[in-house]
Amino acid sequence: MKKLSHVLVALLVMFSWSCSKTNNDPTGNPNNNPTGGGGGTNPTYYFTFKANGIQQDFKAMTLIKDDPNNIKQLYLVGQKTDKDLPNLLFTLNYKSPGWVDGLSYVLDENDFVNFAEYKTPAELVFKSKAAPASPTTGLRITFDKIILPMGQYASGTFSGTLQLEESLNTVVITEGKFKCQFLN
Repeated sequence: MKKLSHVLVALLVMFSWSCSKTNNDPTGNPNNNPTGGGGGTNPTYYFTFKANGIQQDFKAMTLIKDDPNNIKQLYLVGQKTDKDLPNLLFTLNYKSPGWVDGLSYVLDENDFVNFAEYKTPAELVFKSKAAPASPTTGLRITFDKIILPMGQYASGTFSGTLQLEESLNTVVITEGKFKCQFLN
């Protein structure tokens, strides 16, 4: 009986630690919880930005390496939910100095190997490849942290302009922040 009570106390202590209400959400939204679980607890991971001034807090996010043993590409995807648009996709290729903190990309019409695409609920696709290259257009993404292989996550910021290929219509992305766990 004594062993059972020790196990129950240990489980209760672990449960109380996992139910922390500390708010680390960069959006300031106390209900944002993309990792699931009870409402109001803080997410460890997040993907958030403003599209034309409208806040987008994505609940589904994915960060994948093309080859976990020899990474040549990263795919970073944020989506409203597992099934709902909008979504934002980054496809990023290896470049010097490698997958390190501070790595940054400028995605515009000059860069056809690294790109971003934003798909709206109306299924319009705004692309970095369609955005003219200039100091005020294109999308910039910077990795504050890339933790490989222990910890397995990346975090950073992004902002800029994406454009439809069919017209000059644009979407302005501001205040982009992410922290996503690698799935592989």
